[in-house]
Amino acid sequence: MSGSGANLAGCASCKGRCCREYTVNVTVADIRKLATGMALHPREFVALKEKDDGDFRLRPGGPKFDLRLKHRPVTEGCVFLMEIAPGHARCGAYAHRPRVCANFPAALIGNTVTIRSDTLCGGSDSWNLTAMDLPALRANIMRNKAAWREHLRIAEQWNARVEGGWRTRSEDELFAFILTAEQQDSAERSASSEPSAPSEQPEQPKPAEDADIPGRPGEDAGQGGAAGEAAGTAVAGGQDVGDPAQTSA
Repeated sequence: MSGSGANLAGCASCKGRCCREYTVNVTVADIRKLATGMALHPREFVALKEKDDGDFRLRPGGPKFDLRLKHRPVTEGCVFLMEIAPGHARCGAYAHRPRVCANFPAALIGNTVTIRSDTLCGGSDSWNLTAMDLPALRANIMRNKAAWREHLRIAEQWNARVEGGWRTRSEDELFAFILTAEQQDSAERSASSEPSAPSEQPEQPKPAEDADIPGRPGEDAGQGGAAGEAAGTAVAGGQDVGDPAQTSA
């Protein structure tokens, strides 16, 4: 939900339908923000779903997976959805929620911020655009597009390492890579920019095939990470909702 429930009639009587019926794909940036802000390991709130157009592989030549928020089997709600009272629920990770959730129900059509026409709670006239911070929503939607570009770049890096090996990677290895990929990139860029000093030491053997993948994080690894509209993927009733390029919830 974006903004004040008092001003957004569609959310004022929220029963959490969007958090139960949408499937919310998350970016690497979303995962880092949730892991840090909620002090959780990604395995506790991220599920991998095999999809033809997924982003991450776990074994060479294997299927690709997208990353999405888990849902609880009993309530069918997002893992962060808090059941306040019968028929009423609220987000328990509101300050750290994925950008696609923060943008909902807004969409950027051309250069205009508007209300999505496919919302679960009421129609496009259920929200008051004049009560919304449209410049902030536009900026947030554009940031989400940038986050998806970063997400796909990191997926390419991970998949190249998987394809260059021979074994199946674990989900924990993937999560560790996601949480530390930015630091690895920075270190590699710094190393490549420094002139190499002559050395009289014998050449060292090459590292093992998976030495470039961070080890299994500790129990508090969820605190180690840094932290769409047109860029997340939301599925309601088994169908994509929003921009088919990479949609939002």
